[in-house]
Amino acid sequence: MLGGMGELETGRASRIVWSAIIGLLAIGLLALPFTPVTIEPLPFIAPLAAGLAFAGVGQYYSKWRSEPQLAAAFDCMGQSLTFPLATALGSYLVVTTGFPMQDAALHQLDLALGFDWLAWLGWLDRHAWLAPFLTFAYNSYMFQGLILTLVLCFSGRVLAARIMILAMIVAGAVTVVLSGLLPALSTFEYLKLSPADYPNLRPAAAFIHLRDLLALHAGEPFVFDTTRTQGIITFPSYHAALALILLFAGWSHPLLRWPFFVLNIGMIVATPIDGGHYFVDVLGGLAIACMAQVVARSLLAPRLAERYDPRPGGQAQVFAKT
Repeated sequence: MLGGMGELETGRASRIVWSAIIGLLAIGLLALPFTPVTIEPLPFIAPLAAGLAFAGVGQYYSKWRSEPQLAAAFDCMGQSLTFPLATALGSYLVVTTGFPMQDAALHQLDLALGFDWLAWLGWLDRHAWLAPFLTFAYNSYMFQGLILTLVLCFSGRVLAARIMILAMIVAGAVTVVLSGLLPALSTFEYLKLSPADYPNLRPAAAFIHLRDLLALHAGEPFVFDTTRTQGIITFPSYHAALALILLFAGWSHPLLRWPFFVLNIGMIVATPIDGGHYFVDVLGGLAIACMAQVVARSLLAPRLAERYDPRPGGQAQVFAKT
């Protein structure tokens, strides 16, 4: 058994995840002719081909070598390489619909909920010793995903790895749709801030996305090049969603549990400043992550869902090594 999954269940889980990836890619490619966006072929095809090659190697180790953990690791790595193509392309395409920017509404909602973003920026600028850790945490999601995928697969927790990947896909799809309906620039741009307003901080993604976002929103011709893409989504925060999903996955392994808990709490805390997000962006991302986790677990482990205990003090039995 692989983390509560037999061979047939493992194959079924893989097919569900690949179906989601292929479906999202197909939607994006079919929508492409109706937008001003074109794709730079090689940077798009290369990771897609690499992901499919990893999946092929996984099939080899599954069917011909009977090494299920190695097979699952290759398959999950292939999925991790390909699904970001779909979510990134989707995030660029939905902006071309040109819906009105929602920065004013998001800022007012922050204030109505008692969140003072400028006060938080000022506090963090005065306590800049925290910034290196927060920026590291903010930028760690790809590294975390790689480590978690490999460790979970090779420790017999394949189900946890597959749920993590599918939850990321589900969260990404929902986030992309909402970001097209409710586009926004960023807190830094809306509040007209400059580096002089936060001299001790170097936010990771305060302005770097604006060129792409504004061009797409204006309907200008645009070449989608995966070597140059930026995270252009403001609401809801996909970074916050990823952090919580990674935290859930890390919690399934006793040695990774607390390090990944601390790192992903750091990512969530970093998101308003390093990502230029409103606090409601973060709340939205966290809510989507919870929904995506439930959906992924229900699809991949329907018979084991009742055994899952999400409380920090309890063992997530659906993820336990068997």
